[in-house]
Amino acid sequence: MTNPELDQIICGDSLEIIKDFPDEFFNLIITSPPYFGARCYGDETLGREANPKDYIDHLFEFTKEFKRILKKDGSFYLNIGDIYFGSKGFSRNKGKYKRKTDEHYKEHKIVKEDGKYLQHKQLLLLPPRLAIKMQEDGWVVRNQNLWEKPNPNPSFSPDRRMPVYEYFYHFVKSKKYYFDFKLAKNLNHHRDIIKCGIESFREHQASFSEQLIAPFIETTSKEGDVVLDPFGGSGTVGIVCRRMNRRFICIELNEKYCELARKRLEENNMEWMK
Repeated sequence: MTNPELDQIICGDSLEIIKDFPDEFFNLIITSPPYFGARCYGDETLGREANPKDYIDHLFEFTKEFKRILKKDGSFYLNIGDIYFGSKGFSRNKGKYKRKTDEHYKEHKIVKEDGKYLQHKQLLLLPPRLAIKMQEDGWVVRNQNLWEKPNPNPSFSPDRRMPVYEYFYHFVKSKKYYFDFKLAKNLNHHRDIIKCGIESFREHQASFSEQLIAPFIETTSKEGDVVLDPFGGSGTVGIVCRRMNRRFICIELNEKYCELARKRLEENNMEWMK
């Protein structure tokens, strides 16, 4: 395997692309994959499985490759949301609480209820299930960070509390890894609950906000380190890495978002040159 070209947006299937990356190449991996039964971005298969257990198995295949390509002292941050069984687009809401993502899954077939794990109104606990599966594969969970969103997308139900957080796991593959706690404390980013609003970027409605991911990158990598976002979206990781003098690779399946991310990086370069 040859070392890939850095500071680029690669358009294509993430799992196939990262299989060609060399072992222990990246210092940091930070990403947010498509959630189960949520948005439809294009031709993706991850997140569109009929059975939530298949989604966990599918995502686990990615994490096995991440473990191979991550350096021994590196970190992997995973942002992932949960869902209630039987819902499409995270809700069955109507009227003013109806979400645009409901339209994405009109034709999506889901597995039948079994009266146990798979039953209507059941919170599926997908993030912890994946984390446990990763533990069994040798990953170490250093933090189960919670991202509290002051402006969450509406997911109203009259018989439960409204969800306002997502998981932002911190995984490592060895006991010794790079993390600057002093800097994290100076940034007021040393606790495991992070409060940050949702910020979409143009037509990408579920993009990372720079404010959300910048402290993770700054405290868990050094200047010159190589950062990977295998579900690159609108390229926020690339933008933050350039600002912080990190190298990066972002991979995105959707061609429209690839072009959006590349244009965003070009515009960002022009702003720096002014």
